[in-house]
Amino acid sequence: MWRRRVASVVTRRWSSTCAVTCADSLIALIKKAPGRNDTDDARDVLRNTSAIDLSVTDAYGSTALTLAARGGHLELCHDLLDVLDTPRSTAPRATVLNQANMFGSTPLMCASASGHVDVCHLLLEAGVDVDVRTRYGSTALSKAAEAGHAAIVDALLAAGATSSPNALGKTPFELAEAKGHVLPQLQEAPMKDERCSARVTSWRSASLIECQLTSTGEFVLVEKADARQRTPINAALELTFADGRWHIAHVPASTRPAKQRCLHPRRPFEKKCVDCPDKR
Repeated sequence: MWRRRVASVVTRRWSSTCAVTCADSLIALIKKAPGRNDTDDARDVLRNTSAIDLSVTDAYGSTALTLAARGGHLELCHDLLDVLDTPRSTAPRATVLNQANMFGSTPLMCASASGHVDVCHLLLEAGVDVDVRTRYGSTALSKAAEAGHAAIVDALLAAGATSSPNALGKTPFELAEAKGHVLPQLQEAPMKDERCSARVTSWRSASLIECQLTSTGEFVLVEKADARQRTPINAALELTFADGRWHIAHVPASTRPAKQRCLHPRRPFEKKCVDCPDKR
């Protein structure tokens, strides 16, 4: 019995090692491909492998799918997506489809920024998340808009992408306009205007603070209507986006009881005071 267990463990480890090695080889071949149609070697490796971990990344966190999408290798992207649906893939499909590199870019973002329309259509049909955001609030739509790829913008909007602002409060339309691109379809794009919970991470000035959105983890700059409004670090807030900027919609009341009046302002909250008239 124990021999069977040991043999099973060894087999699984060997299979896992082979899957990672094949993925590393595939990534290296994709990087060496000189043109969009020069991926025969990479496709041969993918066809001849019995197991492969497509969540393996290079030094910058990019998977084989991310590199193929960025390079516009449509047929290779087809093959990679087909493998994800077979037992040969050791990585979850949803993980690989939306896996971000160290810069926060997903395969769809890379294809959108590079202008590869066919790859974008393929990824959208595969079910990628169209509204994934980077730490700075960039989306596939904002990247396509900033690069002026009108056809990709249309495809993303048709797939349900929302024209959300980035961390600096710039919408995709404003990013495109700043680069001299005319994309009127972005003016009518739906925007997220619901309240978002966040916490204060830093103060930039008396009227400007940095917050981290709870839902996405991205950092945004928020304007305070009243500079005297107290917003301690790590305080919970509710934000809304209007007129191209983030605003404080509501400051939840603190659940911590107020500190009793004391003549010693530096007294810790938990420490009793025996010298003042209003003792705890």
